[in-house]
Amino acid sequence: MSKLLIIADDYTGSLDTGVQFSRKGVSVLVLTRDQLSDAGYGGCDVLVVDAESRHIPPEKARRMVKDIASEAMRYGVEYFYKKTDSALRGNIGAELAGLLDAGGAECLTFVPAFPKSRRVTVGGIQYIDGMKVAESVFGQDPFSPVKLSSVADIIHLQTDTPTENVTRDSYEKAGTGANAKTIRILDAESMEDIERAGSILKRGGNLRFLAGCAGFAEILPDLLELPKSDLTFEKRGGSVLIVSGSVNPITIDQISDGTNYGFSTFTLSLAQKLDASYPGSDACGFFVEEVKKKMEEQGRVILRTVETRAEVPLTESCARERGIPEHELPGRIASNVGAIAVRMLGEVKVDYLAVFGGDTLHGVLSKMGCEGVRPLVELSPGVVAAKALSKDHSCIVITKSGGLGNREVLGSINDFVFEAR
Repeated sequence: MSKLLIIADDYTGSLDTGVQFSRKGVSVLVLTRDQLSDAGYGGCDVLVVDAESRHIPPEKARRMVKDIASEAMRYGVEYFYKKTDSALRGNIGAELAGLLDAGGAECLTFVPAFPKSRRVTVGGIQYIDGMKVAESVFGQDPFSPVKLSSVADIIHLQTDTPTENVTRDSYEKAGTGANAKTIRILDAESMEDIERAGSILKRGGNLRFLAGCAGFAEILPDLLELPKSDLTFEKRGGSVLIVSGSVNPITIDQISDGTNYGFSTFTLSLAQKLDASYPGSDACGFFVEEVKKKMEEQGRVILRTVETRAEVPLTESCARERGIPEHELPGRIASNVGAIAVRMLGEVKVDYLAVFGGDTLHGVLSKMGCEGVRPLVELSPGVVAAKALSKDHSCIVITKSGGLGNREVLGSINDFVFEAR
C-alpha cells in the first residue's frame, strides 16, 4: 500500500518531485488521473498522480484534488503532498483548498521555495533569481501568467481559506496545531531552512498534509521514514531526440544553444502545430525521413515549436483563424507534437527522448500509449531521466519543466547520453 500520495498539476512536475524519492531508493510510480485504479495504490511506496489541472477552471481543479485525496484516504494512504509549481503558476489556491476539503487535518503546511533552482520565499514573497516572481519571466507566461508575488495573495485569488505566514525565525509555530482550517506558508531561503522546518513539523506531528515543489519533497524520504532499497539503472549509449513545446524564455534560450552541442534543430511550422491531420499525412512522412537522416548522421536532433517568443502571437492569431479556442491551444499543440514525435519513434532509432514542457510531455506520453512512468535519476535540478511503461516504445525519457534548468542543460543531457558509449 502506498504510504504517500503526491498530487501534481502537470507531468514534468510529477517527475521532478517523484525523482526526489527514487534517487534515495524509494519505490515511485507516476500515473495520470485516468490511469489511477485500485492497483495503483499497491504497486509502490510513493504514488504520484498527474491531475493535468493547471489549465482547467479553479472550481474543477479543487474538486479534482479533493476527489483524488478522498479516494486515497479510503485506501489507507497516510500522507499527502500537493505538488505546486515553483513559480506559483496554475490553480494554487483552489488545489490547496481541495486537499483540505478532503478532511483528515485542519492545517496544511506549504513550503513553496526551491533553493537549488534559485526560488526562495522571504516575508511571504516568492522570488526567482532575486526578482519578485510577478516581475520575472513567469509574469509574462502566455498561458498562466503570475501577476502577484505574495504567496498568500495568490492563494486568496481562489479560496477564502485563512493563511498564515511563518518566517524563518518563527518556525516553531509550524509544529503547533490550528484551531480552524489554515494554510501555513513557510519562508525558506536554503535547504538548511527547509530541513529545520521539516524537523519541527515532524516533532509536532504535522506531516499529514503538506505542499510545495521538489525543494520540500527532497527531505520527505527521510522525514517520513519511507522504506528504501537499492535501485539500479543501466544506462545505454546512442541517440537523443529533444522535443520542446515550451515557450518559456528559459527553455528558448537553452534550445538556442543546440548547435554548440552538435544538435540539428527543426522548428515546427504553424500547420505542423495546429493541423490535426498533419501527423498522419504524407508531408509528415517526408519530414520524418528528413529527421531520420540527421539522426543517423549526428545522433542528436531537436524538434521545437518556436524559435523565439515573437512567434507566439502569430501562433495564437492563426489558431483563432482556424476556430481553435484559446484554452484549447496548449492541448492542440501538445497533441500534434506528441503524434509527430511518436511517428518518429516508430521510424527513427531513438535511445533517449527528451521532452521540455509539461503539456508537451503529456501529449507525447499519451500518444505513446504510456501506462505509467517510473522516475530513475536526476541529471540536474528539474531534469529527470525516467522509464516510460509502454508496450511499444523502449526509450528512456528525459523530462524538464519549461521554466527550470540552467543555460547548460543541453550539455548535461548530452553528457548523460553520450558518456555511456
